[in-house]
Amino acid sequence: MPKPDLRRYRRFALDLPAQITVNGIDEYRGRLVNISPGDLAVKVDANVVVGDAAVVAIKDLDMVEGRIARVMPDGFALSFILSRRRRQILVEKLMLAVNPAFADGLKDRRSTPRHPMNDQRMVCRLADGSSLFVRVLDRSVDGVSVDAPRKPPVGSNIHIGRARAVIVRHTPRGFVAVFEPDAAETGQSRLRAV
Repeated sequence: MPKPDLRRYRRFALDLPAQITVNGIDEYRGRLVNISPGDLAVKVDANVVVGDAAVVAIKDLDMVEGRIARVMPDGFALSFILSRRRRQILVEKLMLAVNPAFADGLKDRRSTPRHPMNDQRMVCRLADGSSLFVRVLDRSVDGVSVDAPRKPPVGSNIHIGRARAVIVRHTPRGFVAVFEPDAAETGQSRLRAV
């Protein structure tokens, strides 16, 4: 009689390069074999034992941390230590990686280049007068993408720092807003895809 699969999440086979750090000291290069929202398996020539802490940076996907749950002759399985929010972000990235057809039309639509902001924190003032502390993920001449604890409705007028903006869409981590030019400058509002 076949042994039942007791895994909590379904695994997806993905062959991607991975950079692995074990116990914050030893670094290895390996290959991702499969991944789920809760664990992964990598092929790597590494001296590890069950319970070791590891961080696996998977090219073009994500960086995850966890504990080694099983050692195999050609690698190991890692059980993730993730918050609910980080797991949700990973699930969305996995769905796009496994189903690339769904990613059509989701490419970057900004008309100007993005600039990463290295964890810059700012105050976002909402239309109702309340404030929200946000972390700026990246910024362009036209808009900004932020990590925020809550998401005001799309179309809301806000201030990010001193700049006026309009929220144009939500993201898994927060929202994207487009800067508004001074009304005196243009006499009209402009919204661009971001």
